[in-house]
Amino acid sequence: MDQTEEQQVERIKEFWAEHGKGIIAGAIIGLGLFFGWRYYDKATIEAQNTASRGYEAVVSQLDAGEEGAITNAQSFIKSHQDSQYGYLAALQLGRFAAQEGDLATAVTSFQSVIDGGADDNLSAIARVRLARVLTAQEQFQPALDVLNAELPKAYLAFANEIKGDVYAAQGDIAKAREAYESALNSDGSTLSPAVELKLNSLAKS
Repeated sequence: MDQTEEQQVERIKEFWAEHGKGIIAGAIIGLGLFFGWRYYDKATIEAQNTASRGYEAVVSQLDAGEEGAITNAQSFIKSHQDSQYGYLAALQLGRFAAQEGDLATAVTSFQSVIDGGADDNLSAIARVRLARVLTAQEQFQPALDVLNAELPKAYLAFANEIKGDVYAAQGDIAKAREAYESALNSDGSTLSPAVELKLNSLAKS
C-alpha cells in the first residue's frame, strides 16, 4: 500500500472515529422511524376497518329495529367521537329515532354532528334533518336558526323548502311563497313536484 492509500485509510479511520457513532445512530433512528411509521400505518388501517365494521353493524341493527339498537348506536357514537364514522352513525341514529317518534333522541343525535365539527356536507345534512324535526315539534324559530348557516349549494333546496313549511305553519304566506320559490330555483333541485304542490296550495289558501 503506497503513501496515498495509507493516507486515505487514515482519513477514513479518522472520519469514522469522529462521525461513526452519529451515522450509526442516525441509521438506527431512520430505521426506527420507518418501521414505526409502518406500524402506525398498519394500526391506523386496522382501526379504520374496525370502525367501518362497527358502523355497518349499527346501521344493520337500526334498519332491522333490533332491541337495544339505539343503545348500541349511542355507545358506538360515544367511542368514535369526532370521527367520520361517529358522525355517520349519529345521522343514522337520528333518522331512525325520528321515524320511531323519539324526537328527543333525534334532536340530540343531529345536534351532536353539528357541534362536533363534522365536514360541511355532513353538517348540512344534520342541519336539514334537525330543522325538520324541530318543525314537527312546532319549534319554528329554532328550526329557522338551525338553517341560518352557510350551506353547500346541494342542500339549499331542502333548506328553503323547510323554511317554506315553517312560514306556512306560522301563517306567513308571503315568506312561505318566497321560500318555496327559492327552493324551486335552487341549483340541482330535485324537489320540484313536492314543492310545487306546496306552492300551489298557498295560492289557494
